[in-house]
Amino acid sequence: MKPETFCLRPLLVATLLCTTSPALFAALGSWSTSGPAGGNVVALVSYEASPTTLWAAGRGGVFRSTSGGTSWTRIEIGLPEALFSTDLVAATSSPVVYLAAGRQIYRSGNGGDLWVPVTPPSAVDFINHLSLRRAGSNALLAASYNSLFVSSDGGGSWSAPGAVLGSNQYTAVDYAADGTLYAGLAYSDAATFSGAIVLRSTTGGASWAPTPAQPGGLGGIDHIVSSPGTPLRLFASDGVNLVTSSNGGSSWSGIALPEAGTACGVINQIAANPSVASGLIVGCSARGLLVTADATVASPVWQTYDASNGFTANGTQPPQLSAIAVHANFATTPSIWAGAGDGGLLATTTGGSCWSAINNGFQSTNIRALATHPVDTGNGAVFLAGYGDSTTTIRALYKSADSGGSWNPSNNGLNAEQIRSIAIDPTTVDSDPLTAENFTVYAAGRSERIPDAAAKDGGIYKSSNAGASWSTIDSGIAVVNGRPDMGTARTIALDPRSCLTPPASGPCVIGSGGLRKIFVTGGGRANLTAPGLPYQSARIYRSADAGASWTASDSGLPLPQDLGPPGSFNYASMGGVVPLVFDPGNTQTLYIGTFINWPQGQAGAVDPTLANGVFKSTDGGASWLHASNGLPRYAGAASSNWDVLALAINPANPQILYAGTSNLFAGVPTGNVYKTTNGGTSWSLASTGIAGQDVRALFIDPNDPTGDTVYAGTGGNGANPGGVYRTTNGGSSWNSISLGLPADSATALAMPRRAAGAAPRILAGTTAGVWDYTSPSDDDADGSPSAVENALVGGDGNGDGIQDSTQARVASLNGSGLLARTAQGGGAVTVAIQPGTCTQLNDSTSLAAALYPPDNIAGTGSHDAWGLASFSLPACAGASVRVTFHGASFGADWSWRNYGPRVPGNADTFGWYRFAGARLIDAQTWELRLDALRQGNYRDDANDILFVGGPAQSADLLFSDGLQ
Repeated sequence: MKPETFCLRPLLVATLLCTTSPALFAALGSWSTSGPAGGNVVALVSYEASPTTLWAAGRGGVFRSTSGGTSWTRIEIGLPEALFSTDLVAATSSPVVYLAAGRQIYRSGNGGDLWVPVTPPSAVDFINHLSLRRAGSNALLAASYNSLFVSSDGGGSWSAPGAVLGSNQYTAVDYAADGTLYAGLAYSDAATFSGAIVLRSTTGGASWAPTPAQPGGLGGIDHIVSSPGTPLRLFASDGVNLVTSSNGGSSWSGIALPEAGTACGVINQIAANPSVASGLIVGCSARGLLVTADATVASPVWQTYDASNGFTANGTQPPQLSAIAVHANFATTPSIWAGAGDGGLLATTTGGSCWSAINNGFQSTNIRALATHPVDTGNGAVFLAGYGDSTTTIRALYKSADSGGSWNPSNNGLNAEQIRSIAIDPTTVDSDPLTAENFTVYAAGRSERIPDAAAKDGGIYKSSNAGASWSTIDSGIAVVNGRPDMGTARTIALDPRSCLTPPASGPCVIGSGGLRKIFVTGGGRANLTAPGLPYQSARIYRSADAGASWTASDSGLPLPQDLGPPGSFNYASMGGVVPLVFDPGNTQTLYIGTFINWPQGQAGAVDPTLANGVFKSTDGGASWLHASNGLPRYAGAASSNWDVLALAINPANPQILYAGTSNLFAGVPTGNVYKTTNGGTSWSLASTGIAGQDVRALFIDPNDPTGDTVYAGTGGNGANPGGVYRTTNGGSSWNSISLGLPADSATALAMPRRAAGAAPRILAGTTAGVWDYTSPSDDDADGSPSAVENALVGGDGNGDGIQDSTQARVASLNGSGLLARTAQGGGAVTVAIQPGTCTQLNDSTSLAAALYPPDNIAGTGSHDAWGLASFSLPACAGASVRVTFHGASFGADWSWRNYGPRVPGNADTFGWYRFAGARLIDAQTWELRLDALRQGNYRDDANDILFVGGPAQSADLLFSDGLQ
């Protein structure tokens, strides 16, 4: 795919955002993605020795480009899944890269092909910033919010300052080329550094002191950088003002920004010109990019680059930058690369006069909303995807006109920084499943005050041409601080029987002219000046005229509660309403799910008791009653119920509903599914087999006439991955179908329309785009398709005389080792649970060792011959599992090694280790004794096991205890 170029015809930017490619579908039985590309950018660096080599990190992962950003490749071998990156730095003359992620720092000595954890600084909470000294690869400065640490050996060891650092708050660091270290503070403890906001160390970090002079007029430091070639030249900003020093902080002077035209707004980023010591590049939230060759003179000459030059993420406004990288020889090669917050990556080769989006392969879009055409089944079916959790200018909504094969932004007129819900009006489509037509679609989300307060709206949008253009529909949403504002609008739902002439029963038919009754849910705006005050803006609004006007509809929902102690203004409040579903037979009956906000851990406070969870209305939303009996509670019997972030109603029996519950306040976040069979009168747990940290999405398969086939999407992290789960028995048991899906997984689910009998296709919204899965025939749900199991080792890999494809406890797989094994007569792998209480395998697969870092204890290449086996055991506290590598001849120089967290559930402890529960029982077969509460399980989950490990050949381990 070609990079997206904007500068040639800026007025047509909305139509030039992305090129298209033929429709691509997921391979049967596996997850894959075709976009949308772009999204969140945390850090971006260029390699000085080869400046067209770039590294970028974002919420979707870590990536590298060797083509100046034309294309990107994921580089994560050795990194835990679902890594939350905070910073990234690279050496100037060797391909050494460091990545900060939470409490851990990772190092790659080969440009990102392999990452290894380094010794983390002691007693550190969260590494926010890294800086690496030029012309070296081992001198590293790290900062957490309230600490500074220095390593001279690439993270092998760390030293902290000799002086007590007090309550300072560190927001920026710089390791200058001459060895001087600088730190910028947002807040300085007067007792330690007398209120200084810039510190320096000339002792390699052993001691720190304020620079001889402090920059005047700054409220703190957001950014500080030194000139690469002239290290005494410093630039610093507090987000509003700029200053510079020519002598390492002995004196400072202000830098004048342009006076004419649009004001800068917030200074998001600054970067020193690598070629000219006085040169500076500034990212402004409102004005765009400012470039000057000399920022040190009284009146710098600035060049401004904005949307008219293609410097934009949404086509109309400049992006809010999170990172800037500059070509090392900028004087002769005027290339700049920019990370646009949640708006993806941009590049210029003309010093700024012409910009292109460079997102091909950069998968970091956080998709929180999905909608598929309600009728079309061909390759031209329209899908829509919404980007969530952003407060910067982005491409908030994407459209695929080729059934998910490619994605283009669809933002014309859309004044949104995030989209959390999309609803296509099924009565506005035609009945031909192969034709495209203009239909009506609604979206709900959030706009910010960008570029100013006048831009804020109610977060509700409508398109009458299938998303080609949008208008804001927020008339009647309460005005708060001068603008319509209901917080984040989280769900928009259409009453399926609200056409002008509804049928006697069932939904309005295709072509019946448009639905009229619409509900939108959101956070509302609580009044927390005193307990029990009415909300300033409602949590639910309804429209009877297709969105032309709205009225509040949250009567009966709780008001804020005072948790005490007296006078502390410590309130609990309903944070918002997320899902809303209609009873399809009687749309006067509706259900909503809600979540709660309250400060944790305040001394003297009581637990919240305000109503939360599920509410029900039987009068079309005019009033709501709490309907959460049986849902879990945060504390005692009278405390608030857990959050409900997903709901689904059985169309065949509307008394049956499923609720996704989450406790995000727990030490280990927990999610479950609950079920009611009596319209919300009571709920019971229906979560057997589900794992992950929360349940964010529920979807009922419309092709199952019983309504008993339900899908659930859960979130997670590297050590407790989320996934997509399916039940075919109404929630009695669930099976994971998560192979290949990002570990933090599904926050939205959708199912494209399909013909009767066709394999179901599932779309999942993740932090790395839209992922796509087409279900194979896998009757025993073990992860290995029936056709594969029937084709391998006579269809009976464990030799029990029963077809593997009919046994949920046996899975035969194609092996994934890297060495040819034809001569050995094998290659297949069979995983079999031995008789006991556990009877189900999920997500069984064989994985190539190249997907993992080398096992340094067993030796590089020690796993290559047979690869690794991976599987999960739902609803299982412990089991004996046998893994047979057909054709193998394991001897005394083989041992079993696991990869994963050494401490179950702890993503900071990833690595290789000897699995003590393994023993070789014959030349081909290993027996694994698994306990959900002990090492060997990825998860910190007493009732669900996720296992990854395999045989390693190493003579060195023959007489070793192998405890590493």
